Formats: sequence, structure tokens, C-alpha cells
Amino acid sequence: MPGGVNSPVRAFKSVRGQPVVIDSAKGSQMRDIDRNEYIDYVGSWGPAIIGHADDEVLAALAETMKKGTSFGAPCLLENVLVEMVISAVPSIEMVRFVNSGTEACMGVLRLARAFTGKQKFIKFEGCYHGHTNSFLVKAGSGVATLGLPDSPGVPKSATSDTLTAPYNDLAAVEKLFEANKGEIAAIILEPLVGNSGFITPKA
Repeated sequence: MPGGVNSPVRAFKSVRGQPVVIDSAKGSQMRDIDRNEYIDYVGSWGPAIIGHADDEVLAALAETMKKGTSFGAPCLLENVLVEMVISAVPSIEMVRFVNSGTEACMGVLRLARAFTGKQKFIKFEGCYHGHTNSFLVKAGSGVATLGLPDSPGVPKSATSDTLTAPYNDLAAVEKLFEANKGEIAAIILEPLVGNSGFITPKA
């Protein structure tokens, strides 16, 4: 694996570190292969919001997996989950499950472009929205930071519709809208920037 990891940010090269290789985790505690222990503030980048290896979750998984592990077809539980999501956030009208944050961001950008008929979008410097070409402009993580928007393998054509502004700089965003009137389909941002050191939004 390049850099010994399967995602550039996990190599820790941008902070002159070495990858931390995790062996096990329980609750909020993680242990690496050298038996160092950590408090997990990352939560697997979202999915482990209630902690690791929760007994109730493990029991439910074990029971569910007896019915099969993956069907490649619709199943009842995905419909149950959709109802739970919509019940928790009533403003959501439709739900589509995806495999990763990258895929989610690709889908939402495609949707914005289809709905508006416009091509350009604004992202913020240091924000990361997945490992796809159009988002890898000033992404603030690992290999994604080196020489963009013309990093090796990322064609200029893939980033020509990507506009960037400094985070927390509303005036810069207004200037982009003025310079690209009628051409911007969407703004995509992290509510709390993570890849550049946690930057809080201005009120």
C-alpha cells in the first residue's frame, strides 16, 4: 500500500508522523499494535459515534448476519433505516445510501448540477470532500495538498469548474459569485474543518 496505508491522510506525512496501526478498540478506547492506548476522538470518521464493539450492537449484528451478510438486492432493514432517518429529520424527503463520503459528495454535486443546469461549484481551502478529482483542490490532507490543482494524475479539466475560497471569508465567496454570475451550481463545505486542524466557523 502506498505509504503503508489505504488513505493518504492516515500516513501522517503532512504532520511528519508515522501511521498508527490499530489492533483493537472498545468503547472510546483504542489500542495499537505496540500496545499504546488512545482515547478515540475520531469515531471512524463518523460511523463509530456510540463507540467501538458495543455489546448491544455486536449482538444485533451477530443475529442479523445469520440471515446473510450481503444480498446485492433490496432488503427490509434498509427500509426500516430510511424510516428512522426521516423520522429523526423530517425535512429529508428522500434517502439514498452510499458506500463512502466520497461517493456522497460526488452524488450531491451531480444532483446540484442537474437541478441548476450549472457546472461550477465553490469549495473552501483546507476542506476535504472525498478522493475524487474535482474535489482535490487545496484539500488540506496528505498527497491531496501537494501541488494541486495540478497534482500528478489530476487533469486540469477535472478541476476547471472548482472554485476555492478561504474558509470563513464571506467576502471572497461574494467575489466568486460576482465573477461567475449564473454559473455556480453549489457551495460545498465542512461545517467544522477537520483536515486543516479544527477550524470553527464564524457566527
